[in-house]
Amino acid sequence: MATSAKSISAPEHRWPEITAILLILALYTFLPGTIQIFPVWLVPAIGLAAALPLVMLNPHRLTKETRWSRWLSIGLAIVLTLINQVYVVMIIRELLHGNANGPAVLLTVLQVWVSNVIAFALVNWQLDKGGPIQRRVEGSHDRATIDFRFPQDGDDTKPAWQPSYFDYAYFSLSNMMAFSPTDVMPLTLRAKAIMGYQALTGFVLLALVISRAVNILT
Repeated sequence: MATSAKSISAPEHRWPEITAILLILALYTFLPGTIQIFPVWLVPAIGLAAALPLVMLNPHRLTKETRWSRWLSIGLAIVLTLINQVYVVMIIRELLHGNANGPAVLLTVLQVWVSNVIAFALVNWQLDKGGPIQRRVEGSHDRATIDFRFPQDGDDTKPAWQPSYFDYAYFSLSNMMAFSPTDVMPLTLRAKAIMGYQALTGFVLLALVISRAVNILT
């Protein structure tokens, strides 16, 4: 499979996605040692090694796609998400332990929470309608699985509109805060499963942070 720039209209910029990846790798690097289960350099090294060939293929705009780049992009998003779920479990254990330093734990929760938003946004961005490149190939997304329905999809004044990474980051953030879909509706079982699990992790982290804060205050 190969997609060329000639068949793509209004390709996405590379920088929002790569900025998000660099941010999540930086957050992993500065997580405290109490919840680190990998060497501090390992996750950033793997992430950068996977992201580098993707950036070399499309340094400025997402215009070219091959079979290996497609699977590498999906794999990177999934691996970052799975790693973050490990950290979610570790921070929950830290919160339940009860002897951790309050401010340090709250800062760690914030790091893991932000990482969760970024990671799930990357997964949804890669899966919906065949991914960021196929979404903009005329007619191709009609054959791909449509996982999410955005408000703009029903706007007849914007027939060619397609979501960008920022759109997925926005509804990933709103799902983590509201624990439910807001303006974006999941249409498939996998989309509902992903959003449901993400909302559950956000709820558990928030509930434990509140209980920990109450415990500190009392």
